[in-house]
Amino acid sequence: MKKHLALSLLFALPILLGAQTTPPPPDTIYQHWHAGQKVEPTKKEALLKVTVVDLDRRKIPDLEVTVVQTSSGNVWRGATGKFGEVYFLVPAGSEYRVGAGDEAKIETIQIPKDTYVRDNLTITHLASEFTEEVHGDTIFQRVSVAQTPTRERVLVLSSILDLDDKPIEGEVLYFSMEKSRTVYVAVTDARGKAALMLPKGRRYCFSTEIYPNLKCYELPNHDMAGQLKITFNTIGTKAYRAREAERARQAAIRDSLYRLDRMRDSLLARTRQYDEDDFVHQLAFGGSRDSVLKRIERRSVRDRAAIKADPLYFEKTGQVVQAALYRLRERWKNKMIVTDLTGSMSPYMDQVILWHAPPFRAGRRQPLPVFNDGDNTPDEQKIIGKTGGLYYTENAQLDSLLDKMRQTAEGGYGGDGPENDLEALLAAAPRLRGLDELVLVADNYSDCRDIELLARLKIPVHVVLCGTSEGVNEQYLEIAWKTNGSVHTIEQDIEDLAQLADGATITIGAYQYKVSRGKFIRVTRL
Repeated sequence: MKKHLALSLLFALPILLGAQTTPPPPDTIYQHWHAGQKVEPTKKEALLKVTVVDLDRRKIPDLEVTVVQTSSGNVWRGATGKFGEVYFLVPAGSEYRVGAGDEAKIETIQIPKDTYVRDNLTITHLASEFTEEVHGDTIFQRVSVAQTPTRERVLVLSSILDLDDKPIEGEVLYFSMEKSRTVYVAVTDARGKAALMLPKGRRYCFSTEIYPNLKCYELPNHDMAGQLKITFNTIGTKAYRAREAERARQAAIRDSLYRLDRMRDSLLARTRQYDEDDFVHQLAFGGSRDSVLKRIERRSVRDRAAIKADPLYFEKTGQVVQAALYRLRERWKNKMIVTDLTGSMSPYMDQVILWHAPPFRAGRRQPLPVFNDGDNTPDEQKIIGKTGGLYYTENAQLDSLLDKMRQTAEGGYGGDGPENDLEALLAAAPRLRGLDELVLVADNYSDCRDIELLARLKIPVHVVLCGTSEGVNEQYLEIAWKTNGSVHTIEQDIEDLAQLADGATITIGAYQYKVSRGKFIRVTRL
């Protein structure tokens, strides 16, 4: 028994010893030094400068270079600078294979074993010819950064950076050929760069997923080699979609709370235990019309007394709609108020009703459009510009308004997060008849389903935003900016948006927002 065990150990010993002598996997070291940067050789590391040129001896920038130590397999990676150069610190006294782009081995160099060694190597890179894949009207290309323009095509080099000038990887770029359905598509690499070879003699419009038709370029048809460089700073589509998802999450939480409130209201309706709030639901669940109107009037009188005693009463009690409308009551006498009445706006319905109740607006017979994003239309069947769920009353007196709001709320609760704000505004505009501009009372957490319709709106829109504790929804800033309107929170009136130039920033609450190619982007928290 002991002999058998000893024999097993002897057989296992070479295996164990072999495992101990297996070399570790090669490492990859990323280095990115260029001319002008202070990097020096050391006692053990040589400073290797690699310069990459094409067949015409022109230096190639933004090309990945690899240096592989032949003895260990360790790899150093970097990208050439604007002079076609990149520096590496590598162990002295070794042999290295140097490659660039899609050429893994262009040249081999032996670096002497000495201290503080400097070595230079110039290699010639032959770019592979670009390739195309055509899928219907969409064309995808594979283009080397060492590609040169041709007589037939212009080389388009795009650089996409975030607002801190850091590269954005994976951004999809679209170049649409004018008067054609053809679209050339490129995706940025880890350095935020992408290249395309576009046929000459056509006009192309450059877009990203969230920035349609950023700029159009005419590529003339002549024999001269042409190159077009585009640099664009943006938040990036992934980051933009992440913000949309967070707003949708917040809206879903509020919708869930709204459903709980409706359940509570239905239970209260059985016992008629109502307070001076939830007026629309009181009526919807069978409350007496006269008793509801009396409760509204009592609450209105109480609010009126409170605001006389303290001009900031609405701000201090968190009533954003009444706070904004009261602050601007004299200047907004001739404006039409368009109100979102989807489920998430339930907490603000009372404020709209109370603003139109005596004594605040006694004797005024202004029309009032309200909307609920398509009644109960399934979300997948909602069509931009034709979503519906629009209601209108010519008479915003308290009884008419209450009936219309009940009808709208019963018609539907909105469904998914985005709302048909632009459709509602465009429908309201022709009904102004003596009024001058529009006020939109909107849910800050809900995006505009139909923001693409904004270009059709030719009337200033003043947006009162409900629920801005986590910042302002950038789409409503865009609406106000492009229509020469304004944005209003519970405490702030932002009325100089139209004066902001591209690249300018504005502070709203605890956040800063930057104008970028016609859109607003939240850039920092103060």
